Amino acid sequence: MSRTHFHTFDAMRFFAFLLVFLLHLPKTNIPYIDFFLKSGSIGVIFFFVLSGFLITYILLYEKQNRGSISLKKFFARRILRIWPLFYLLVAFAYLSPYLLRLFHIPFENQGYEPRLWVSLLFAENYMMMITDQFPDGAPLRVMWSICIEEHFYILWGILFYLLPVKRIFPLSLCCILLAHIVRLIYAYYDIAPIDLFTHLDYFAFGAIPAYLFMYKKHTIEQLNKIPKAVKYLFALITLGVVFTIPNLEWEQIEYLFPLLWGILFSVCILFTLGSNPLRISNNSWLTKLGLYTYGLYLYHTIIILLLLKFIPVLQFSQWLLLSASALLLTILVSIISYRVFEKPFLRLKKHFY
Repeated sequence: MSRTHFHTFDAMRFFAFLLVFLLHLPKTNIPYIDFFLKSGSIGVIFFFVLSGFLITYILLYEKQNRGSISLKKFFARRILRIWPLFYLLVAFAYLSPYLLRLFHIPFENQGYEPRLWVSLLFAENYMMMITDQFPDGAPLRVMWSICIEEHFYILWGILFYLLPVKRIFPLSLCCILLAHIVRLIYAYYDIAPIDLFTHLDYFAFGAIPAYLFMYKKHTIEQLNKIPKAVKYLFALITLGVVFTIPNLEWEQIEYLFPLLWGILFSVCILFTLGSNPLRISNNSWLTKLGLYTYGLYLYHTIIILLLLKFIPVLQFSQWLLLSASALLLTILVSIISYRVFEKPFLRLKKHFY
């Protein structure tokens, strides 16, 4: 039995990146533009739900077809995917002040002074929690989510290695409950909720459709009976909610939003499965660009900040020029990075299956 290739997922990843990218653009003070620039944190949540699905599927597939999980091989594959580019850009972050001075490009020191050992150990999110600030320098400011991903790989790999398959669904439900409790505790003590345990429910919401896909085929067959038009309508409603919620002042129910995002994104994933799926073609530019999402996510803040040094954003036309230039340059750099730097490491993954 060969592993399933999940169509539409690369397109979904690119959409999640686009939400983050829009958040990091300068604001325009034009309401109908700024309306779309506030959903970046939801893009990160979508990343986590997608990751929860894919990692859960990979681990369940290995457990089902080989009888057990090789943690050594699983962690080796994750290392080859995450570490090379991560550490390359950590090095860039620490060298960038010297490069900016060398080329006489002005820069400001904002946030806490990063510590190398913290960055190397995937602990940037914990330093942000302790200092209640962002680290000084791009792309360290977006690496908190990569740290959470790395912590998730470790926890999920160990749990799936130890637990029988029948415990996976209850585990996911417990993780959803645990994350809500931890968020309440952190809110009471005024601690920034940017660790694995305050995001564990998003990964668990992704894990549920993976479990259903592997072990509850009758559920997937029931989904096939839902008209495709209904699935696309649900996706459009989800898209509208993603852009609308950040523009509303609903502090009194903000603790319900994680549940909302988890359910919406989990259902969207379910609708891409089966024989009558919600589908974005593998030939679409969204899908093709989704292949480079990891690089897009790590490079985009560097490029936006660099272009801001040369393109003053005083008028809408300048904002448009900056946005288009930053997106195109980010895509170009990410494609080159993937093909020249990341791909040689990815080829090594074949030795760990």
